[in-house]
Amino acid sequence: MTTADPYVDPASGVLRNRLGITDQTTLTAVERDMTYVTLGRLASRPLPGAYDLSHLQAFHREIFGAIYPWAGELRTVAIAKGELFCLPQHLQAAGSDLFSGLAREHHLRGLDRDPFLDRLTHYLGEVNALHPFREGNGRAQRAFAGQLARQAGYVVR
Repeated sequence: MTTADPYVDPASGVLRNRLGITDQTTLTAVERDMTYVTLGRLASRPLPGAYDLSHLQAFHREIFGAIYPWAGELRTVAIAKGELFCLPQHLQAAGSDLFSGLAREHHLRGLDRDPFLDRLTHYLGEVNALHPFREGNGRAQRAFAGQLARQAGYVVR
């Protein structure tokens, strides 16, 4: 990125966080340990919601809220990993369209295994392309998809 990233501390180059950590190696380790505990809890206790963008935001907030002040908020900057993800000004509309499709498919309930996996991977790919958060998209997506799968009668690892 050529412009300043408001999520990053310019002095350290590390994501601004509630813990005051300015070393990337330390932040990575602390984040891994803290999110591991939360993800384990989410695997056994469902997070209420409608399997929409707000629900995905709630997962992100639950997983990262103790670390990042912006946890659960849609990002305001463009990001890329190889390819550019959905632009921030389109996140709300694109997310609404995406999750409306999931709702029309009854959140994948009642599908046999192969059609379920086909549709789940479709939606995971679409949510990944959306990449609504500055960091932590993969973990939020996996927790969201894991709960969606469990409520549809499947377990994904």
